[in-house]
Amino acid sequence: MPSLVSDAVDAYVVRRLNARLQFLLLQRRGDAPFGGSWQAIHARIEPEETAVTAAERALFDTTGMAPGIVYSADYVNQIFDHGRDAVVFIPVLAFEVPSTSQIALGEDFVQHEWCERDEAAARLLWSGQRWSVRHIADVIGAGGSTAEFYRIR
Repeated sequence: MPSLVSDAVDAYVVRRLNARLQFLLLQRRGDAPFGGSWQAIHARIEPEETAVTAAERALFDTTGMAPGIVYSADYVNQIFDHGRDAVVFIPVLAFEVPSTSQIALGEDFVQHEWCERDEAAARLLWSGQRWSVRHIADVIGAGGSTAEFYRIR
């Protein structure tokens, strides 16, 4: 029987530019696992970490950025990891950063792009990631009291 685990976290970095929400996507090196694919921030949660601290660590390691405003995306992605025979539950977060934030890509990535919702969703490989982008745009993108409800800090 497959095990149930929650040892990973996804974080979507967003900025507001000209009143529009944009998502930061990172393209993996060709020789890295899933080479050439576009992704958000994905990290393994270490035993001493919370999901938020793991995502913050991964954000800094992959982009050199601090998180800014931290939101729960009100969604848990789920995948089947056949290598571990496990169903993995992945909490999803959103980090809102200033529109002028500078990016210093980590070694596993070759480029980055800021994309609006539909473009970001089209570039992502997995359906749970595409759904996350759409949901974050709907829930957090509008701002106001709805977004504040999901704000962690």
